[in-house]
Amino acid sequence: MPSDQTKPALLIGIAGGSAGGKTSLARELTTAAGNKVAILQLDRFYHSLQDVENSHLTNFDEPAALDFELLETVLEQLRLNGTASVPKYDFATHTRIGYERLDAAPVVIVEGILTLWHAGVRDLLDFKIYVDAPEKLRFQRRLKRDISERGRDANSVKRQWNDTVRPMHDKYVEPSRQHADQLIDGTGNLNNTAKELLETWFKLVEPKIS
Repeated sequence: MPSDQTKPALLIGIAGGSAGGKTSLARELTTAAGNKVAILQLDRFYHSLQDVENSHLTNFDEPAALDFELLETVLEQLRLNGTASVPKYDFATHTRIGYERLDAAPVVIVEGILTLWHAGVRDLLDFKIYVDAPEKLRFQRRLKRDISERGRDANSVKRQWNDTVRPMHDKYVEPSRQHADQLIDGTGNLNNTAKELLETWFKLVEPKIS
């Protein structure tokens, strides 16, 4: 069994709207802290849809699309054992294609739009963050990302935004900000924000990781 030094001293949740800055903040945190931070993407926990007809039409922005119970189990395993088996998800086929080992770091960050939605997950988190940005900017970022990185056309991105992304944000994501311990401006300098957060967190956990 791993030593206590390999178990997470803090479990952090980062939520917020699509293209609001969550992933960028997580990236800045890992860049600044290296192996002292491990990232666990909520996107890994989508339900497998191999037996679902027209799975490409699934609403991936509502809580029902995610296996929060499995996420709870993974977080409990990380806390207890310092390691856990986490799912691998194929977004081309919308299926779970196996599992891989995740070893904890002193700080483990769960990152995704609905990270703060599920009460059971929130109860396992030591610190909760909501990254905010105006809707117009988030849409512009999403449009640029999906066209350049995912081969989408502009009309399909706009249609998805209007049909599911924006309604689900208003219904589920935005209300979850009430559970955050801290709100972060997703339009600001996330490099500086990451350094400030790490300084605070490591002061809290220094006796456990030194």
